[in-house]
Amino acid sequence: MSDTSTLVEPSTAADPASESRTPAARRPGVLASVVRNHPRMLAVVLPLAAVSEAAEMVMPILLGMVIDRGIVAGDLAVTLIGAAVLIGVRLIGMLLWIYTFVESQKACMYERHRLRVGLTGAVLDPRSRLVRRPAGEVLSIATSDADKASDVLDMLPWLFPSGLVILGATGWMALQDVWLGAAMLAGIVVMVLVVRVITPTLSRRYDAQQSEAAEAAATATDLVHGLRVLQGLGVQSRARAHYRRRSRVALEAALVNARYSGISSGLTTLVTGAMLAAVVLIATLRGLQGELGIGALIAVVGVARQVMGSLQGLSNIPVWWASMSTSARRVRDLFTDLGRDVDDPGLTLDALSVARDDRGDGAGAPQQRRGGAGGLHLPEYGLSVPDGSFVAVACSDVRDGEAIIDAVSGHHDAGALVGTTAISPVERAGLRSDLLVEPHVVDLFDGTLREQLATRAPDGTATDGSDDAWADAALRAAGAEDMLRILPEGYDSRILDRGSNLSGGQRQRIALARAVAADTPVMVLQDPTTAVDAVTEQAIAEALVAARRRTDRATLVVTRSPALLRAADRVVHLRDGGIAAEGGHLDLMEHDDYREMVQR
Repeated sequence: MSDTSTLVEPSTAADPASESRTPAARRPGVLASVVRNHPRMLAVVLPLAAVSEAAEMVMPILLGMVIDRGIVAGDLAVTLIGAAVLIGVRLIGMLLWIYTFVESQKACMYERHRLRVGLTGAVLDPRSRLVRRPAGEVLSIATSDADKASDVLDMLPWLFPSGLVILGATGWMALQDVWLGAAMLAGIVVMVLVVRVITPTLSRRYDAQQSEAAEAAATATDLVHGLRVLQGLGVQSRARAHYRRRSRVALEAALVNARYSGISSGLTTLVTGAMLAAVVLIATLRGLQGELGIGALIAVVGVARQVMGSLQGLSNIPVWWASMSTSARRVRDLFTDLGRDVDDPGLTLDALSVARDDRGDGAGAPQQRRGGAGGLHLPEYGLSVPDGSFVAVACSDVRDGEAIIDAVSGHHDAGALVGTTAISPVERAGLRSDLLVEPHVVDLFDGTLREQLATRAPDGTATDGSDDAWADAALRAAGAEDMLRILPEGYDSRILDRGSNLSGGQRQRIALARAVAADTPVMVLQDPTTAVDAVTEQAIAEALVAARRRTDRATLVVTRSPALLRAADRVVHLRDGGIAAEGGHLDLMEHDDYREMVQR
């Protein structure tokens, strides 16, 4: 219902109203969803990865056998065959590692893409709940956190195979000597205890770090979007200082997290080093006692060294798990705030790749000029705007104006109607052909002036530049005809994101022209002329009323602008959430409270 085009899939998307009743604890976990999407890949990759890890671990054992039975024994045939076997095992392990790495990375990249696109689709879907989060924070979650949460598919192909191979190596050590096996097992147990103790702390630290990083990103986004205003006020140095403070907080959180990560790595290095020293000492003693041959001694030390390397890799589990689980929770929480979940069928890549804008006639249906919709009705306020009328609402309390905009936006069911259809979270997507709400805060997107105006233009409109009469009419109704003289390339001039290369008044008038170009049966405007001068405001009022005064068009304007109030067919004065008076502007000026409000 806003002027922003959104991707939806009515036949499959979940109803946010029902989603909102699902406790967060029962919602699908992001990590579980990521793993669940690739059962076939994991069923193939995990066993092959285990074989690859085993090939690496068995290399020193085979080498020890070749030394004892070939080199020491003086058997050339055994030595040559053993060397060939070693090369073959090494080659097989390398090829399996390459295959498992490529497959796991493909799955990881796919999940990153799926989460990013799913979050973007949920944010843009009009049936999602309104999220009051800074744009920078949403961007951080939809990019950085989505990427980190997907790394679970990068970790699994070596985590479980490495664990199995380490246990197997411990068993082999025990067969060689019970004390060797005991030393290995003791090192593994201590490692598990260290991981178990430090992981919760790291998770909390990562949570704090990523939250502060998101706050810094949100601050940077706001500063960039408001750069022209900051320059106009001459407060760039204050803005820089504000961002430095925010960035410093994020840096301190990162340093604290790095400190704990360093402690974790140091403890695990100490444990693995002590284990290797114990194994080497025991094996050396057994060798000196003649219980182990030179080849067996080399094999034991080699296996211990391989195990140490694997344990060093596994020692990073607390850091990786803290990062992945925290990011996954942040992604899940954003989905929850939107009233959706990660497995929403309407947010799959297949659904979003074929989805088309739905403005009431079904996804992808032609959007021709619509007939009358039966007007706009707000029973809670006793207010009706029938077809063919231009009604202005003047609110003594700005909160009443905000409440009206909230009611007609459909973020919750406030009893408002378009004709006989309720404006509610369930119905709001289907009403977008009949209702357009243009809030006071203006959003413009990167593109040409023509593309801005064509955002919601009906199908059949000559948006290719062959006939700009429709755009001329929209600019005229918004008092923005001078934009064609101001902008160097006219309709082909580029408008930057959020209109950052325009003044506040220019942005406001282009947004109003875009709303007029949509030509919806019911249009609601909120303070559309607050950034223009009185002369321009008077011209806009006359042109806007002339453009919208049709028998099949209903217009409601929430404003205190004298020019718009004077041009309206009827003015409704709201006070304390109810109608205090209604009639023509000049008649209402006889009321002291109305006159004071307008002249304030």
